Amino acid sequence: MVSLPLIEIYLSKGVLTAKQKADLAKKITDVIVKEAKQPKQYTWVVIHELPGENWIIGGLTLPELKAKLKEEMERK
Repeated sequence: MVSLPLIEIYLSKGVLTAKQKADLAKKITDVIVKEAKQPKQYTWVVIHELPGENWIIGGLTLPELKAKLKEEMERK
């Protein structure tokens, strides 16, 4: 039976170039074809890019967390 695999990836905006995203999607598609035995043309990969302010980790936005970690590293 053929299914329509949909793989969604969430990244911080600007982390990967267009070529890197295309390469990543191809590699993921190849894994699905090999492991799940699904046709390549039915495998969908969607890459969502979100601004750092939309990533909240431990109550801090990604830019806030990066600044906090940088500050902690400088104190050491």
